[in-house]
Amino acid sequence: MKKILIVEDDEKIALALTIRLKAHGYTTWVAGDGVMAIAAAVHNRPDLILLDIALPGGNGFTLAEQLRQLPETRETPIILTTASQDPDLRKKALALGTSGLLRKPFDAEELASMIQKVFGRPDKIGPGTSHESGDRSTESRSPTAKRILIVEDDPKIAMSLALRMKAAGLEATVAEDAVSGVRSAVAQRPDLILLDISLPAGNGFSAAEAIQRNLPTPTPIIFLTASKLPELRRKAFQLGAAGFFEKPYEPASLLAAVKRALTDYGIGI
Repeated sequence: MKKILIVEDDEKIALALTIRLKAHGYTTWVAGDGVMAIAAAVHNRPDLILLDIALPGGNGFTLAEQLRQLPETRETPIILTTASQDPDLRKKALALGTSGLLRKPFDAEELASMIQKVFGRPDKIGPGTSHESGDRSTESRSPTAKRILIVEDDPKIAMSLALRMKAAGLEATVAEDAVSGVRSAVAQRPDLILLDISLPAGNGFSAAEAIQRNLPTPTPIIFLTASKLPELRRKAFQLGAAGFFEKPYEPASLLAAVKRALTDYGIGI
């Protein structure tokens, strides 16, 4: 299992990267500044470092040079990340001998492709594969049916979703607000979550962050919303969304996305 160190001071971006990378079978650590990054790199000997250029108390270019001077990390591939659109950064990154430059907000396919080039092939998780942070529990679970948690405050939509999931051979439970959604996710550890963005007692984004922080392995989340605001889609994928649907959505497309996400996360259906 490949190990990746994420050097990123933005907690939300670090969380989204952690979710995506763990979903592909990678072990991850996060460091929020240069000092923590060097300590983590020397101690954990990662196979790859994702390094933000803008860091507290320094910058990624300086840190990359320092890592190149340490015997423990001299040969470790580095991919630099940045929110800047400065065209000269890519040239400078390549001059430092890094493996690439990734611009924020991250494109999931570009991220996977760049890592694949570094490792030669992507690490995929399959049924029974574990993470160092803890295995997805299979106790008292059906060997075939996958659990879907629906977090939706509209009872008609929730009922419709539950019926469609059950018709597809999936187990479905419903939570009607953000607090009960987080509680149900932690207690039941579903295989996938359908999560409405607009919820009583919170919102889908804050609920998603709480869920991912409190589960030992990443859980695919598909966001649902009646809003047409374009920034919601962007924010959802920044949080590592497995999908995003605006209401009214096409049921067949949603079910296909559920099956695809379960497969991509190595859960199967």
